Amino acid sequence: MANKHNNEEEGSNLTTQDWLNLARETLIRDGVEAVKIDRLAKASGVTRGGFYWRFKSRHDLLEQLLDDWRSCNTVPFVSALSGAGTPAQRYRALMQLWIEEREFRPDYDTAVRNWAATSSVVADVVQTVDSVRVDALRRLFKEAGYDGNEALVRARITYYHQVGYYTLGVRQSAERRRQLSPIYYQILTGFAPDQNSGTDVISGKNTKELVG
Repeated sequence: MANKHNNEEEGSNLTTQDWLNLARETLIRDGVEAVKIDRLAKASGVTRGGFYWRFKSRHDLLEQLLDDWRSCNTVPFVSALSGAGTPAQRYRALMQLWIEEREFRPDYDTAVRNWAATSSVVADVVQTVDSVRVDALRRLFKEAGYDGNEALVRARITYYHQVGYYTLGVRQSAERRRQLSPIYYQILTGFAPDQNSGTDVISGKNTKELVG
C-alpha cells in the first residue's frame, strides 16, 4: 500500500505537459492504439492513479493531445507566413521551418493523419487544420499580387506537395533539401529569383551545380 501511495504521489509531480509529451512520442512511434493509460503510467513509473491527477479519462488525454498537435505544428506554420517581411521572405521562412524540422515536426503530422484514418472526429480536426494552413498560404500569395484563384491554387500546390513529401516517407538529408530549395521556391511561388540566382534561399550556399 505504501508503494502504491508513493507512486500516486509521484504521479502528482508529473505535469499535464509531461503526460502529453509522453503521449505524443508514443503516438508518433506506435500509433494511437498504443496511447493507453496503463502503458503511459508504466513508462512514467507511476500507477494509473497518477494519471488521474491530470486527466479525467483517456478520451480527455486524446482531446488534449489533438490540441497539442494543433499548437505545436500549426502555430509556427502560420507565424512564419504572417510575420515581418515581404511575401517572398515569409515564404522562405516557411521553407526553413520545413527543412529544419525543429518547431514543426512532420512525424507528428503523419502520426495524427494516421490516427485520422481511424476516427471521423480526428479527421474533421485535421481537415480544419489543413484549411487554416492553406488559407495562410493563400493570403500570402494574394498579398504577393496573384488573383484569388491563382493564389488558392498555388497555396494548395505548395501545401499538398509538402504533405505528400511526408506521406511518401521521402528520405533526403536536410543539406540536399537546402540545395534544391531555390528550384522548389521558383517553381512553387513564381516569384522572381534573387539577384544572385545561384544562392540557396535558405542557407546562402551556392547551388548552381546540383548533383543527383
